[in-house]
Amino acid sequence: MEKRFAILNFSSVIGAIAVTYYAQAVNLNGNSMISLSAKYNSLFTPEGYAFAIWGLIYLSLLIFSGYQLYQAFGSKKYTEFLVQTKYWFSLANLANMSWIFAWYFEYTGLSVICMLLILVSLIKIILNTNMERWDAPFRVIASSWWPICLYSGWIAVATIANISAYLVKLNWDGAFFSETQWTIVMIFIATLLNIFMIYKRNMREFAAVGIWALIAIYIRHSREISEIAYSALIGAILIGIYAAYHGFKNRKQNPMYRLMK
Repeated sequence: MEKRFAILNFSSVIGAIAVTYYAQAVNLNGNSMISLSAKYNSLFTPEGYAFAIWGLIYLSLLIFSGYQLYQAFGSKKYTEFLVQTKYWFSLANLANMSWIFAWYFEYTGLSVICMLLILVSLIKIILNTNMERWDAPFRVIASSWWPICLYSGWIAVATIANISAYLVKLNWDGAFFSETQWTIVMIFIATLLNIFMIYKRNMREFAAVGIWALIAIYIRHSREISEIAYSALIGAILIGIYAAYHGFKNRKQNPMYRLMK
């Protein structure tokens, strides 16, 4: 069972990377990520450089799935995480590939469903493995926990952005709030979500991605829409302060702290 999961996980990562590269290289359906972001532009969309985090995410997922192959076929010492992950990691990557096709072919509503499926799959992994809530060795933390934190942290932000893009396509007028006000509400929700993940799941790495995204939103709007810019900046600062407090409070459980003792 462990070997099957490990092979599927590694294959799904390679597939997700290949599909992402192919879509960008050939401008699938005559579109590019930049042109589509401009076409379905919402105020919640971060500055373009923020999406470079996908490089780090894919690198971490290669480490994650490669480490699982090593555990399944080699040492067999820490295979419990792999078994608890089940098919959810492969499903997340399959949904990721499906999202790329849905997005490039402008099935924006379908892309929202794919994004939600990625998010639900990653949440299931977090719940099934009880990650970040027990005293694991550093190799498990670095190779298994951190990649999932980065992946889920970005997908949480991307889900909000994806829904916003879909509403733009529908020409939704915002009902009682203006687009600026709705963006501030979404920033507030994103801030609370990241603080909650630190408080409830000890996932400061998840929150670090949230800070990255909020700062990118601040930079995008800093010269034009100050209400959004400063809301995003305040959100990033609040998350950072709480993450620093939480890290100091729990410093004795930090693997780096134990290594330095």
